[in-house]
Amino acid sequence: MKKDEQNRNFFGEEFISPPISIADQVYAYLKEKILLGEIKPGERLKQVPVAQLVKISRTPVRDALRRLEQEGLVERVPQRGVRVTAIKEETVKEVFGVRTVLEAYALQLACAKISAEEIASLKNLQHQAQDILEDKEIRPQVKIKKLFALNSQFHELIYRSTGNTYLLEILNNLRNIVERMRYIGLRAEETWIHVWQEHGQLINYLEKRDKKAAVNLIKRHLIHAATYVLSSIKMNLFIGAFFEILYNKSF
Repeated sequence: MKKDEQNRNFFGEEFISPPISIADQVYAYLKEKILLGEIKPGERLKQVPVAQLVKISRTPVRDALRRLEQEGLVERVPQRGVRVTAIKEETVKEVFGVRTVLEAYALQLACAKISAEEIASLKNLQHQAQDILEDKEIRPQVKIKKLFALNSQFHELIYRSTGNTYLLEILNNLRNIVERMRYIGLRAEETWIHVWQEHGQLINYLEKRDKKAAVNLIKRHLIHAATYVLSSIKMNLFIGAFFEILYNKSF
């Protein structure tokens, strides 16, 4: 699309895109940092330092932190601001238990309803991921972000193919915690190679409409994913304790 066409509607009439508030921008910035693990569990977020970092007043930062708290990404500590919530082992087990049920059901529906176009889109995502994995020039952090985005698109495409709006709503409610866990567990390139190999097998089962094989595979896939997350949780707990000690020493 040409630059002068971006702000025109279907009839060619000009329109003004609604502005994104500063609070929304700060919220999106901090949320991405938390989901990507760049702001660690247990790490504190103070209004003044954040405001100084992004060169704005404290009010938008306060509003952004309030939204993050509502979504469970941060928690308020009495008289000490907010900190990024830690993900406990029990939480991992509970979430993956729910995901196993929901995603097994999603695959049963998808095997019956997924279209040839959607299968082609899944294959395209797999090819993109393979190209990224084979590219030696991409910086590791950039590579992880790209693979993370493709992985989310892959799962969401399968969810949408079910045509079940209630299932989509339930899965959407789990989005934040699931994305955090994915990023905690999917850091090593070897892990991503294994993940996309399983995705390739899943595409094959969807194309053959083999419900039993697809469900068995997603259960194994989620067991592997939970294992990756749980092994990383121990390290994150250590990092969280480190930030707590560091904070206490500074006061």
